[in-house]
Amino acid sequence: MPAVFHKTARMLTAWSESGKVYLTDRLVRMGAKALKPPNEQEPKLRILHAATTLFSQKGYDATGVNEIAKAAQVNKALIYYYFENKGAILDSLIHSLMSSIYEITISFANDCLGTMTKDGSLVIEEDRFLFVNHKAMEDFTAKLHRYYKEVVDYTLDNRAIVRILLFESLKGVKHESSLFRFMELMEKRLDDPLYRTVQIGQPNFNYHEATVFYEFFFSIIPLVGIAAYYDEYQAKSHLSDERLRELALQSYMAHAQMNNVQKFFVAES
Repeated sequence: MPAVFHKTARMLTAWSESGKVYLTDRLVRMGAKALKPPNEQEPKLRILHAATTLFSQKGYDATGVNEIAKAAQVNKALIYYYFENKGAILDSLIHSLMSSIYEITISFANDCLGTMTKDGSLVIEEDRFLFVNHKAMEDFTAKLHRYYKEVVDYTLDNRAIVRILLFESLKGVKHESSLFRFMELMEKRLDDPLYRTVQIGQPNFNYHEATVFYEFFFSIIPLVGIAAYYDEYQAKSHLSDERLRELALQSYMAHAQMNNVQKFFVAES
């Protein structure tokens, strides 16, 4: 298990030293509500903030580097000091978003899936979760719900970047495949810490193709859609942010629970 964290730490250290992710991670963690940085913040963070706002509101193609520089209150040359081009800014935002979601997921996998499969209280067979008893299933479900809440909250907090990701994926250009990076969470790769964690105690484990299809189109895409159209829906419905988030989580959890009923089984009679 320590190897997982060591590898993750090395990856983050390498990216931080290159200066490409550290500030972006900060921007993503700050969330959509923090998209009003004071002038004294780091120039790179202001550039990322300005790009996120403009890309989300106008679209990537319709936004120019001059506009980003003006909104960030920096010289255009400074943007090219930090980023090779406009595409590199978007690459940085998308990479940071996906890295953070991956970290949330691997944390759940380590704390829950890895522990339970290792001690034998859970066996995963393709799309079936077999628990040793009802208590094991209840404990797993409680942790799974906390994971769902963290994912939903994070996605909504960063809906500006999710919105960009969705719209760019539909254009058939460079970033069209970015949305499919969510499928990396369900890939069988021996060099992937997440897959190795789930594989503990069951070396023949594999993600069933039906599970991957269902999770992408009926779990990931709906959540992306909620985040992308969150602000427009709130404007039309006049719901408070608190109430809208509550509805989003309730709906997501209800759908997940219906799906889990078909996949969760208890071994004891």
